[in-house]
Amino acid sequence: MIPVKHTYPRANEIETFIAAESVSGADAAANAEAGTITVPAGERWLVKAVSVQCVQGATQTPWPRLVIDDGTNTLLTAHSGTAAQAASTTCQHSWAPGQQSLGPSGATTACAAQGPLPDGLILEAGSRISTSTVGLGANTNYGKMWALVHKLPV
Repeated sequence: MIPVKHTYPRANEIETFIAAESVSGADAAANAEAGTITVPAGERWLVKAVSVQCVQGATQTPWPRLVIDDGTNTLLTAHSGTAAQAASTTCQHSWAPGQQSLGPSGATTACAAQGPLPDGLILEAGSRISTSTVGLGANTNYGKMWALVHKLPV
């Protein structure tokens, strides 16, 4: 039998696995953008996914864009889906790495739309995740926006 030599990685080569956590913004009032999620002081986040539900009444056709900024400068905008959400629908909008822009599709209360995020998106303290919606109106009502993140060492 040949002995097996085990080599262990040096400290700087060890990959750290950090559990994913969900963070959320405030529940927005009607005719307002989804509540902004801000990376707190002393934290860094690896963003894995973002999701928000939009209930639309009879008149507007909103088309949400996810906006990522560093607190001042816009770093990224990404549409949800390939078209606006139809009037009189409830749609779950989501963004994640590897997703293609699809939708909205589905029935009036079970509609879904998705858009892409860059893989490895790391946000520093003060960075924000928000929406900018084309067609936002009095009958548009967002729920809480949620993000799935890995909180990284600072």
